[in-house]
Amino acid sequence: RTLARDRRALFPQKSYRQDLEPMFAYSNPAMAFTTRYIHTSMNKQRAPLHCCSWTPDGRRLITASHHGELTLWNGKEFTFEHLEPAHKHPIRAMTWSPDDMWMITSDDEGILKYWQISMTNVKEFEGHREPIRDITFAPTSKKFATCSDDRTIRVWDFEECKMEQTLKGHGWDVKSVDWHPTKGLLLSGSKDNTIRLWDPRSENELCKIHAHNNLISSVRWSPNGLWFLSASRDQHVKIWDIRNLKSFRTFIGHKKEVTTIAWHPSIEEVFSSGGYEGSVNFWVVDQTNPQASILNAHDHSVWSMDWHPLGHVLATCSSDKSAKYWGRNLPGDDMKDVYNASQLPENEKRQAYMELAEEARNNPKTSFRRRNKILSGLNELQGEDQEDANAEEAIPGMGSAKTAKVDAKQIQDLFKESSTKKDSQKKDGFDTRNHRGREFNRDRKSRGRFGDQRRDMRRDIEDPQNFPPSNRPPPLRVSQDPLPSAAAPAPAPAQGQAQAQAQVQVQVQVQAEADSQALTASRASFREVSQGGNLEGEDEGEGGGRDRDR
Repeated sequence: RTLARDRRALFPQKSYRQDLEPMFAYSNPAMAFTTRYIHTSMNKQRAPLHCCSWTPDGRRLITASHHGELTLWNGKEFTFEHLEPAHKHPIRAMTWSPDDMWMITSDDEGILKYWQISMTNVKEFEGHREPIRDITFAPTSKKFATCSDDRTIRVWDFEECKMEQTLKGHGWDVKSVDWHPTKGLLLSGSKDNTIRLWDPRSENELCKIHAHNNLISSVRWSPNGLWFLSASRDQHVKIWDIRNLKSFRTFIGHKKEVTTIAWHPSIEEVFSSGGYEGSVNFWVVDQTNPQASILNAHDHSVWSMDWHPLGHVLATCSSDKSAKYWGRNLPGDDMKDVYNASQLPENEKRQAYMELAEEARNNPKTSFRRRNKILSGLNELQGEDQEDANAEEAIPGMGSAKTAKVDAKQIQDLFKESSTKKDSQKKDGFDTRNHRGREFNRDRKSRGRFGDQRRDMRRDIEDPQNFPPSNRPPPLRVSQDPLPSAAAPAPAPAQGQAQAQAQVQVQVQVQAEADSQALTASRASFREVSQGGNLEGEDEGEGGGRDRDR
């Protein structure tokens, strides 16, 4: 039991590192990068998680939710153990005392609570009237400091729960505060874009640093006490030397706001950071670019991260309502999973993403979000298959993300052709809204238009040549030849020509009477149309639909 609480065993020193890990593990900082996905923990409440912390012995992970609940997870099996309804409002910060005996939590209403290692609440009081954003303990565990949206930092006596100092100077919300690991020195970062150093024994501001171009989300001292980190909404992380108060390196790698940072517990030159886009990056102090990245660690912003006391596991929590565990890659690991594929060499990265994409398409159980992660990684690679590129080029603007180019002239020609076609249809009197294709314009804005159309139809009845082509009956032609049933008259002698001509005239009169009757019938049918009736062969359903269109 004493050994479990011995900080020297949990935070190894240089003198006995060889007893815990092989020596080559410390000669190469990359051995500390935990990019291998282990497990995802999500409780039944499904609330966004704002902060997480390992217990001092490393056996459990504690997560704090937006619903004000503390959840305990087994640090070995990563299973659920206990749910504690701690606060009535969202929990924003929690930290363990250096003597590993107490934990303090805070919420949006400015309430502070003391917890024993058995998760028993023993004290509750109001620390601020605004949300408390961060808590930090003094090295002696007898004092602690809090920062709040009320622009102040307050120093408290732990045993008496009494405020000793109020540090004022920031012009906006104070987002982060951290106590020096060995000295009486406070570090704070604010929404006013400044970093300030304070003496906790007085209200004096020791130094003011204009560090970033936007909100400072987090500040943290290094374990050696000589450096400190600052993370900002300007997507940069900076490291500062306390001896000259100057930044000697700027780390660039996040695409959005840097929300949280954490130093490795045993390798002093390694730290990690989480971004608003859901990524996790691993850095080495002497390199400005991330040495390892998990591009899609979470679906939403990573609000907090904490290293296991032995440094072999990293826990992250996010507003996507989940906590995830990340470990070191094992010997022989091919790293061809969705989180590690981005770390592979360029000649292997594309093949790995293609295999993952094919597996996701064939597996119906693959979630939509996970499939999008794989496909987004594949789309970021340079180049596409030539066959697919040629097929996509047939449609303007439908190429790959890297090669798609919209031909402006081609698009203009398409619009011009379409508008010319519409103009010609209007000029000819053709209305595409009429599914029967009648050649009269239906102007819905002018109600008197329909009366004009009916008058035109009545006038057209007088002349069959003016009928609309789609409704025009077959032309009635007066035959100039004898009836088909009658045989062609044989040449008659001169004296019989008069009789033959009289017979032909009778046949012509009979044909004319038949044509006249057919014309009268067609006029009657079009009168019915002008009075709202249906044409012969037209069903009621279609006619009713046409009236509704009008």
